[in-house]
Amino acid sequence: MSAVLAGARVPTILVVDDSVSVRQLTASVLRREGFIVLEAGDGREGLDTALREQPDVILCDIHMPVLDGWDLVREARSSESLGTTPVLMLTSDNDRVSVRRAMAAGADDYLTKPWTQAELLSAVASLLEKANRYKADADRAQEQLRSAVLATIPHELRTPMVSILGSTELLLTRRDRYSPERVQGMLEDVHRSAKALARIISRMMDWAELSAAQSHADAGSPSHRLDIAYAVQEVLASQAFASEVQAVLKVPAETASGVFAGHAVQTRLEPGHVQCWAPDFHKILTELLVNALRFSKPGRPVGITGKPLGHEAYQLEIANLGVAMPEKFMAQIGALSQADREVHEQQGMGLGLAIGQLAARRNGALLQVTRFDGMPTVVRLTFLQHGVEQKNLF
Repeated sequence: MSAVLAGARVPTILVVDDSVSVRQLTASVLRREGFIVLEAGDGREGLDTALREQPDVILCDIHMPVLDGWDLVREARSSESLGTTPVLMLTSDNDRVSVRRAMAAGADDYLTKPWTQAELLSAVASLLEKANRYKADADRAQEQLRSAVLATIPHELRTPMVSILGSTELLLTRRDRYSPERVQGMLEDVHRSAKALARIISRMMDWAELSAAQSHADAGSPSHRLDIAYAVQEVLASQAFASEVQAVLKVPAETASGVFAGHAVQTRLEPGHVQCWAPDFHKILTELLVNALRFSKPGRPVGITGKPLGHEAYQLEIANLGVAMPEKFMAQIGALSQADREVHEQQGMGLGLAIGQLAARRNGALLQVTRFDGMPTVVRLTFLQHGVEQKNLF
């Protein structure tokens, strides 16, 4: 029975192999099952074809001229358009080192030559099913996010907008009744509300951009290998971080060294590097630290600790003593979630964890809230080295 159902969109399979006989045999088996098949004789031609044609699955030999299978997969995974395309490695190698290297490069599965027709078709069907599940999950998540936006934006935008409209209406109709000092105060209120509105819009744009992005095309490149201690200190010393603290906690931007809004930020970082695009690292750490400062008890420090997990990852944790996060909130961390708004109205839009989570995800990192009772609350950020899968660590 054909693997392609009648009436369904016919999947396109790209076969990349420098052996003409193996490539033609593979293509022939797939075409008999009703698939559209593309062929390429080396890794470079295969990558160019994949970028141009966007196949549903890539079948790729390992040992090829020009560009081998490992490098083809690595370059495909660094491409936004091929970042999630399933890749099946076809190899004559059956030793663990070669298989592990193929999977670390970003392959989804492998077959050892010589394979049987049933093995090939089963592997392709499994990868197509995986791709369909991924797309369905992504579509469902997008719909949930859209619903959250529609439900939350009106309320979040209304507060500053009401203040602006109310003050400007009074100034337009009754200005002559107010003293210069009162007029000045009202104008300052309008300005503050306008800045708050601009910040909400900017954060919504950040959230929308991150929601749309699957991965950062260059996140794993050597140029984005950050020294963790330097990167953390760079965030703490930045004007952008001070401004965010001022906007959220309503304190002056000027802070003592290592102290923000009355909270000392203490760091204990073991030497190490992380693979992350620098602007995303700044965004993630800023969001997590501001959340920690906001929910801390007055005067209590916020801690940043870090340690390498062997050669495969680096683990960063942000901890604070203060307000517990409700379990219902932790069960649905995502865009626009709110933690007890009626109790902690000052928190505003609950985008911090969502933005941090999305920015982490597109750099191959994992964000988890491992403890949320406030004694302390701990947010863990695990940066995986390029090519390491989360399932190998957790």
